Amino acid sequence: MDSAVGIRQDRRMLMRERPVVVAVCGSPGAGKTTVARATARRLGVPFLTRDEIKLGLGLSSATVAKDGGIRPAPDFHIAGGPLSLRAETVMVNTARLLASSGVSFVVESSVLSRELLDVLLACDARVLAVHVVAREPVIDARLRARVAEGGAVDRQLSSRFRRGEMKRSIFEPPPGADAVVECDTSDDDDPDIESIEAAFVALIR
Repeated sequence: MDSAVGIRQDRRMLMRERPVVVAVCGSPGAGKTTVARATARRLGVPFLTRDEIKLGLGLSSATVAKDGGIRPAPDFHIAGGPLSLRAETVMVNTARLLASSGVSFVVESSVLSRELLDVLLACDARVLAVHVVAREPVIDARLRARVAEGGAVDRQLSSRFRRGEMKRSIFEPPPGADAVVECDTSDDDDPDIESIEAAFVALIR
């Protein structure tokens, strides 16, 4: 094959490889992880979540308790603490690698940070922001249920929510995404993935 022809074909292929990234955000208890997992499963793409990255970091610095159980480092149980910030950095760096490699994926975090959105756009990704919401009594009930299961972080989040420190507006995606979909999970344990899938397909066209 002529080298010039090969270069032109490679350039055309690179022009077509514009990933679509579904960035799912929303208040703790709104159901964003459920929505994000279901979306990734429906689309058949990788799923990147800050909470699981934080868990992985926590296990890397964990110790073994006398009863044989795993004991994470103390800051693992601090909502928004140093480990959460490290997890955010790892997530952004991983998202950069995937997007710059032309991989479409779903990424989930409570807040779609300006940093993450700018990184995705700099990689020429098409970004579909999905803001997951639910009525306040529904979120309150979900957080209380998680507290009953013994989650230290969930206890902090539930207290913050009851004090009015977790307003819906805090978790709204910043401007700049190619499309935004709001997904309300108040009345349905099975989230409406069809509207997200339709918006994803529209960005590909």
